[in-house]
Amino acid sequence: MSAASPASTRTWSERLLVPGLLALALLPVGYMVVRTALTFRNAAYWDEIDTVLDFLLKLKASPTGRDIFAQLFALNNEHRMVTSRLLVAASYWMTGTVNFTVIGIIGNLFLFGVCGVLIATAGTAVRRLQLAVVLPFLLFQLQHFENFFWSGSSIDHFQVVTLATITFAALNRGSAGGVALAGTAAGLATFTLAQGLLVWPVGALVLLHARRWNHLKAWGALAVVAIGCFFTGYAMNTGHAIGDFSLAGLGRVGRYWLALLGAPVALGHAILAPWLGAALVVWFGTQLRSEILTRERIALPLAAWAAGALLLVALGRVDVVSGHVHSRYYVLSCLVWALVIYVQLNAAPDPARPRRALLRTVPLLVGFNIAANVLAASDARSWIICRDSALENFLRLGRDGGGPFYLHPVPEYTNTTVRAVEAAGIYRLPQLCHEVRPRDPREVGDLLYFVDRIPVTGTLVAIEGWAAIRGLESKPGQVHVVLQSEKSRHIFTTLPMERLDVSSAHPAEKWRQSGFRFQLQRWLLPAENFQIGILIQSGRGAEFSLTAHRLDLTGQGQGILATGK
Repeated sequence: MSAASPASTRTWSERLLVPGLLALALLPVGYMVVRTALTFRNAAYWDEIDTVLDFLLKLKASPTGRDIFAQLFALNNEHRMVTSRLLVAASYWMTGTVNFTVIGIIGNLFLFGVCGVLIATAGTAVRRLQLAVVLPFLLFQLQHFENFFWSGSSIDHFQVVTLATITFAALNRGSAGGVALAGTAAGLATFTLAQGLLVWPVGALVLLHARRWNHLKAWGALAVVAIGCFFTGYAMNTGHAIGDFSLAGLGRVGRYWLALLGAPVALGHAILAPWLGAALVVWFGTQLRSEILTRERIALPLAAWAAGALLLVALGRVDVVSGHVHSRYYVLSCLVWALVIYVQLNAAPDPARPRRALLRTVPLLVGFNIAANVLAASDARSWIICRDSALENFLRLGRDGGGPFYLHPVPEYTNTTVRAVEAAGIYRLPQLCHEVRPRDPREVGDLLYFVDRIPVTGTLVAIEGWAAIRGLESKPGQVHVVLQSEKSRHIFTTLPMERLDVSSAHPAEKWRQSGFRFQLQRWLLPAENFQIGILIQSGRGAEFSLTAHRLDLTGQGQGILATGK
């Protein structure tokens, strides 16, 4: 008889171990995907008004290729964000607009790219399993809410990490083609965020350790070109206090760097964060031995780059942010923790039970992920509330700065920029009321309606009232507003409103949902003198009546309520 194969002698628990671990690792990924999908809005917020809307206005106004090149490579707070600008420009050139939800999806996919590249290049099945389990619990949790929820952050902070990962994975191939691919990724990282510059010295150390002299020469030449281009015409933002190299200044930088490294596992404890960061530095330092460097030719260089990137962040932002650790930087520190843990799992593998160390680590990873989600939930919710409240106030008032939260720190800049991009057709903030084209609308005379108010300001137009059809139940979303002039006709959806007064006055009818409010930024309508009509979309089709009320936008703008209806 032949000996039994190893597969046939495994117990059912051993057979389910790997699928079970992978299923467990997918839970944090699925959780963050769902949370992010529920959060996305096609709305420009804070930095996006500068880096996307203002950029597109300048791009549209650039008449020559040289002007376009200058806009793509222009400095923004010590960064040259060419890659994200190219993505935004490509969207605009292909579609004539930009969608922040799409940008956010692309930005988040970069994080999947980081995990995919690391797992694919890990080597053995056990090493791939280790990364497939460790990475999700560190990288997919709510402490990263800024990057996950905000396209203006993810498109840069996730992207630069992906490009750095590709750089070191390509260098590990040991071929001229690998160096060329690594150089391309490193060049793109350089022109994504300033911390991308650090891939060049770290990559040089990788090649130096491997004694790949010819590749090191080529790498050095590419570095000179990329770094030279980056610093051509370079200037610091005068509003940023950068450059205090006194002993006290360097001490602040060092403490902030350690806080950046330790913040994720400190779980909100600011005093504990620098100590944990220092522990991570010591732990990482113990792994910088020749035999481990030879084995971990991707993980250790990437961890070194991420730690160095945080040091660069600390140098540039310690006084700007007053020591606060922003969520957008957590991806770098969590990546260092994940890679150091992964390297430690392989420091002394047990040949008899290669997954033993991973199984002992999983409960800690699960506990950390749950705790991080619970403790970061309040900050994530606050960020969403601030953004949504600022957006709702803008849509309600037709301008920024009318509530406790702003779309941009300078509300008047928001108003000017949003009006310009909307007038140019480049982008529109989400509208409360949308223009529609009902099929075969017909004019009738039996619509009952009443227009209560037609408030008009320099920025906003609104129409409020109620409308119904005798014998038909009113339902939310049925009432539309018709604006008809000698030149054009526009039909818009309205916001449904309950009208208990109408229901009480007409007890035989079901008109509680007959109220409506139409609201739109004034600059989105042509400067014409409109007759106001009411359209109801019901089982009888689209029926409308023109009223005696008017909306005159030819001068200062006024709503004219006629007598009677």
